[in-house]
Amino acid sequence: MIRVLGNEEPHGVGEKSVVENIFKDGGSLMKVLDFEHRREQTEMAIAVVDALQNGTHLLFEAGTGVGKSLAYLIPSLIHAIQNNRPCVVATNTINLQEQLLEKDIPAVRKVFESDEKYHWFADFQCALLVGRANYLCSTRLHRALSGQADFLDGGQRKELERIAEWSNYGAMEGIRQEMSPPPSTVVWDQVNADSSLCSNKRCHPDHCCYRRARARVEGANLVIINHSLLFSLLGAGFGPGGDEGGVLFADDFIVFDEAHEMPDVASDHLGLSISSWALETFLRRLYNPRRGKGLLKLAGRLSDLEAVENAIQAVEDFFQFLNVESLGQRERSRLVEKGRLPMEVFPPLSLVLRKLVELGEVCEDETTKLEIKDQAKRMQGYLNGLSEVFDLKNPDAVYWMERTGKKNQIIHLRSAPLKVAEILRDELFAKKSSIIMTSATLTRKGKADSFRKEVGVDNADERVVKSPFDYQHNMQIRIMSDFPEPQSRDRSLYLNCLFQAIDMAARSMEGGTLVLFTNYADLEYCYYNLRGPWSKLGRSVYAQGQGFSRSELRSKMLDEGDVLLLGAESFWKGFDAKGACLSQVILTRLPFENPGHPIMEAKTERLEAEGKSSFLEITIPKSVIRFRQGIGRLIRSHTDMGDLLILDSRILHKRYGAHFLSELPNRDYRLEQMQEIMGEMESD
Repeated sequence: MIRVLGNEEPHGVGEKSVVENIFKDGGSLMKVLDFEHRREQTEMAIAVVDALQNGTHLLFEAGTGVGKSLAYLIPSLIHAIQNNRPCVVATNTINLQEQLLEKDIPAVRKVFESDEKYHWFADFQCALLVGRANYLCSTRLHRALSGQADFLDGGQRKELERIAEWSNYGAMEGIRQEMSPPPSTVVWDQVNADSSLCSNKRCHPDHCCYRRARARVEGANLVIINHSLLFSLLGAGFGPGGDEGGVLFADDFIVFDEAHEMPDVASDHLGLSISSWALETFLRRLYNPRRGKGLLKLAGRLSDLEAVENAIQAVEDFFQFLNVESLGQRERSRLVEKGRLPMEVFPPLSLVLRKLVELGEVCEDETTKLEIKDQAKRMQGYLNGLSEVFDLKNPDAVYWMERTGKKNQIIHLRSAPLKVAEILRDELFAKKSSIIMTSATLTRKGKADSFRKEVGVDNADERVVKSPFDYQHNMQIRIMSDFPEPQSRDRSLYLNCLFQAIDMAARSMEGGTLVLFTNYADLEYCYYNLRGPWSKLGRSVYAQGQGFSRSELRSKMLDEGDVLLLGAESFWKGFDAKGACLSQVILTRLPFENPGHPIMEAKTERLEAEGKSSFLEITIPKSVIRFRQGIGRLIRSHTDMGDLLILDSRILHKRYGAHFLSELPNRDYRLEQMQEIMGEMESD
C-alpha cells in the first residue's frame, strides 16, 4: 500500500530526538526557515511524537500563532516513513489545504533536505484525495467527444470541448476545481470518474486523472483529505476492514486540523440528503422530454422514455406539495410522524428502476450497459433514501425538510444522526490508529470536556498551549454596556443602533473593519444603509452574499486596506487577513445557535428527558467556541494590533455572560455607552 523507503533508521536516530533537534532553540527550523523559536510549537511537536509512538489519541489546543501545521507535519512524516505507515491529514477548509500543499509541505521538505541526518525523510510522497466525482476520467471524456453523449446540446458541446482543451493543456491534478469558470454540472457528470467505466480495466494512470491520483494515494506517506470526504467515506463503510487496523488505509493514523469542526461535519455527512434539484436532474439525464435527449434515448425503448417522463412529473408534484403544503412560509420543518408525506412518488420511480435493471441486462454495447447499471444503483439509492425519510427508520436520527438555493427554490429532505459520538467512537477511535486532533478552539475554561463528549473520544491525552501573541498590548477590547438587546420588541431601535455603532466605529478606525453577524437579515439591513454614506467617503463596503465570494472579499480587504466588510457564519472562522487591512473586528451579537433547528430541537428533547439543560450542555459550549473563533480573526501575527468591539450588552448583564467574558484574551476591557456615540454623531 505504502512505498517502502528503507528499513534502517537514519544514523540510528530515534523519532523524538530528530524532532527535538529540529524544533529546539537554534535548531533546523530556525536556521533553515528563518523562524523564531516558539516554545509552544516545540511542546506540541513532542506531544505528537509521544502519541504516535504510544499509539494513543491526542487533543491539542494550540493558540493562534503557535505554528500547528509544522508541529504535526514534521513528527507525523518522520513516524510515517520510519514505520511504513500512511499519515492522513484532514482539514475542513480549502484555504488550509492550499496552505499545506503550497507552503507548509515544501517548508518541511526544505528542513529535511538541509541536513544529511534528515535526508532519509526528504523524499516523502504526498497526495491530495478528493471525492471521485471531482476527477476527470479520460475514458468517459473520449466517449463523450466521440458522440456517445450526443444528448448534450450545442452550448454543452462547447463546454465539453473546453474541458477537453483544459485536460490537454491546463490540468494538473485533473480535478474540476482547477477550471475557471467551473464546468457545467450537467456536462461534468458525463466525464467525471464516478462511473464503473472508470476502472482499472479501461483506465490507466498514464492517461486517467483519477487512476493517477489513486496511484499517488496508494504510494503516499502523507494523504491530505477534507473532513467532509473523510466522514462520507466512513459512512459508506470505506476502509481496510478486518483486523488490519486503520481507519481509511491499513495501519494508518489521522491528524484532524480544524478539529473543532468535527462534530458538525460528521453530523452532516453521516446523515442523508436528497434535493429536488438533484433528483430531477438525475431523471432528466436519463431522458429530457423537452429536448428529446438523454442516456435512454440512445439505448431505451419508447416505454422507457415514457416511464422517465412520468417520474419527472411525479417528482415535481411531490416537491411542490412539500413546498406549498408542508413548508408553507417556513424555511425548514421537522418530520416527526411516519407516513405524513405523499406516497404517489414511489410507483413511478420504482418503475424507472425496473426499466434500468432490464436495460442493463439486455443492452449490447458494453460501455452503455455499465452507464445504465450505474444509473440503476443511483436510482436504488434515491428510493432507499426516500423510504428512510418516509418511515423515519432510524430512531437515533432527526429528519427534516428545508429550502435552499439562491432563490430558496430547492427543497431538501435531510437526516442527521443524534448519536454522532457513538458512531465516531466505533468507526474512528476504536480502530488501531492514533487520532491527533488540533485546533485553536477545542476547550472551554481550559478543558475539552464538551468536545470529547461530542465526538466520543473517551481516552485521549489533552494538552493546551496559549498563543505566543501579546494580546495585552496588541488588542484593545471595548464592550457597549447599554446596547439594546437584539431580541427586544422594538427591532427598529436595535437595528438603528446597530447601523449607527458600526458606522461610527469603522469611520474612527484606520485600516479595515470586519463586522461579524449571526443572521443575514441584520447584515443586509446594515449593508444597504451603509453603502450610501460610505461611498461619499470614498471607502468601500462589502458584504457576504452580495456579489463576491469569500476569497474575493478577502482580496478586496487586502488590496484596498480600509474597507468595511460585513460577514456571517463562515467569516467567524478561518478568515485570515494580516496587517492593518484588518484593524478592527466588531461582534454584533453573541453567536448562539438557532434553537429552532431540527437537530437542536431533537437534542433538546433528549436532554430534557434526562433532566438536563440543552442551553448549558450544547448552546453555551458551542457559542463560546464560536465567540473565540470570531475574536481570533483580529490578531494574526506578532505585529498585528487591533480593536475588538462587542456590541451585545448581554455579555455584561446576563448570568451566562460570564462564560464569554472568561474567554477574552485580554481581560482589561473598557466599557462604553451607545448614548455617548449617538451624542458625538449628533454633534458632528
